[in-house]
Amino acid sequence: MKKILFLSLSICYQSVFSQISISGNKLEKDGQTYKMSEYEDVFKNPQAIAHFKKARTNNTVGAIFAGVGGGVMGVGIARALSGGKTTVTINGQPQVIKQDNSTAWTAVGIGAGIVGIGIPFALAAKKNADRAVQLENGESTAFQPYFKIETAGTGLALSYHF
Repeated sequence: MKKILFLSLSICYQSVFSQISISGNKLEKDGQTYKMSEYEDVFKNPQAIAHFKKARTNNTVGAIFAGVGGGVMGVGIARALSGGKTTVTINGQPQVIKQDNSTAWTAVGIGAGIVGIGIPFALAAKKNADRAVQLENGESTAFQPYFKIETAGTGLALSYHF
């Protein structure tokens, strides 16, 4: 419990006293807020500028995938829920035809897959933006643990590198 409390206080201390921070969709530097497009005015470190530029690119790609995937899912759900039965007249006799919803639910699945493709881009954007802020503020970025999925013979292995 003490370790968790100490860690949370450390994180709060770091976020309160950093020179540049990200709040919402704005950059803050010395009490003044900047738009994300004005990052070149905020960052002076060339490595931080490169990381933030990469973060903006990843964010744009992720947003495109999320928008397209959400649109495909919305169309699929609308088609699936729009109607169940249609009455048509064939040779003077009314016939009830049930709508086939399999293609609509397939569209929902494809849309969810497209949104899933955009998630790694959004995560990479956050990671690069945080790294840019850390580089600009002069914080240490030496310790960067990560998980890696590797093939081990005929199976898969999940390894933690630190």
